[in-house]
Amino acid sequence: MGDDTLRCRIQYINDLDPFVSTNNREPLKPLVYSLALHRPIGDQIPDIIRQLRAPHKSGDAALQVSPSASGDLGSYLDSDLTLYEQPDELQILQADP
Repeated sequence: MGDDTLRCRIQYINDLDPFVSTNNREPLKPLVYSLALHRPIGDQIPDIIRQLRAPHKSGDAALQVSPSASGDLGSYLDSDLTLYEQPDELQILQADP
């Protein structure tokens, strides 16, 4: 991990229309991605969407911290802030193998 980035696994759940029963809401295999620590999360979402080939638009997407060890869904990252400005979530991501 560089001083300005954090490598983590990312994936998406297709929840564009949760009321359609034919949607496969299971997440795809995660990709390794380097999040910039000092760049707002919202500025990074369009690139993340492209990397994942997700069907979402950047205005309809959010990042949620989900530590792999617990399997629980955690809090959402604030898209207006940098990851560095969200120390609790940053600590969770840094501790994830």
